[in-house]
Amino acid sequence: MFELEIAKKHISSDPKMVLFTVLAVALAIMVIVVMMGISEGYRSELIASLVENNPHLIVSPKEDEDYITLYRSLSTIILRYPQVDAVSARVLGKAGAKHKDKVRGVSFIGADPQEEDRLQRVQEDMIWGSYTDLIFKKRGAVLGTKLAEELELVPGQKFTLSRQNKTLNLEVVGLIRTGTGLDETLVYLPLDTAQELLQQQDVVSEIGVRLSDINAAPTIASDLNSRLAYKAESWQEQNKDILQVLDTQTVILYIFYGLIFVIAGFGVANTMIMTVTRRTKEIGILLAMGATRGSIVKIFLLESLILGPPAALFGSALAYGTAKLIEAYPIPLPSDIYQVSRLTVLLTPQTFVLAVGFALAVNFLAGLYPAYKASRLDPVEAIGE
Repeated sequence: MFELEIAKKHISSDPKMVLFTVLAVALAIMVIVVMMGISEGYRSELIASLVENNPHLIVSPKEDEDYITLYRSLSTIILRYPQVDAVSARVLGKAGAKHKDKVRGVSFIGADPQEEDRLQRVQEDMIWGSYTDLIFKKRGAVLGTKLAEELELVPGQKFTLSRQNKTLNLEVVGLIRTGTGLDETLVYLPLDTAQELLQQQDVVSEIGVRLSDINAAPTIASDLNSRLAYKAESWQEQNKDILQVLDTQTVILYIFYGLIFVIAGFGVANTMIMTVTRRTKEIGILLAMGATRGSIVKIFLLESLILGPPAALFGSALAYGTAKLIEAYPIPLPSDIYQVSRLTVLLTPQTFVLAVGFALAVNFLAGLYPAYKASRLDPVEAIGE
């Protein structure tokens, strides 16, 4: 195939053109791969945060009620679903925490420690103490780390928790770090202690459910809603605004990728047009010797395509190095805004396959016009130049 040999000869005889073309596409690939990695990393971290720091399914009181009274029977019904791993009846509320002259608004969760630990894996986030100590310490509390810092509290110290006209004196028995905004407001209490603070006996605010398959949450919620008067809501429904923002963000990123594609394509096309201009006489000689216009098109398209794999390899290497750099020097994020504590880059094999496809597509499309222009040259005029 003489077209391939000529294309190789062109490439080997013009290293500057090769370097510029490869570099232009490689940099575009690096930006796209890293941006895709950041997007996927953020999505993965965010969804992990949503499903790990919150129940996969929440069952709330009936429409005309403030609390669930028959929560034990309801918990038994929910546990019959095969996908359900754990349920926890919970009391939720707002209160004011005070220590010395420090006062902060908090969100308290009252629950059976064993059931809540199966639901939320609370102990995994504990950095001091044991969450199950709340089984024996009815006047104990587990605080978020940032909340404890703001109140200047350390384990073993006491503080007051007030709601309306009810005040409890509590002891800090543990500290928890979730890596989210909860760390600034969270207080875990025993179930009966939270009921006492709420001044309600033997009721709960909701029932949290943990599933073996988080994607089954909408189906189970729908089934519960059709069977019972209680309101069941999946984690997808609870966070639909966040998930919609993620989908919108993905669309915006693809527009951004398209713009990079166009910019890289113009860079390659410009280089190839310059190559055609410099080789006008050579093209004229080839046409005069009997080469078809189709062969001329093939020569310049092959020349573009040959440069695709090196560009993809170099761009992927740059992207991988950049990802490792971000991993080595984590970029912190405000968890109360982004729901995650740091920037992560998640690179998958599919991402690199896409990078190769991108490089080949850019080089092929960018080489079409120069190849066509070269094939339309008049042999006599081309030789005369």
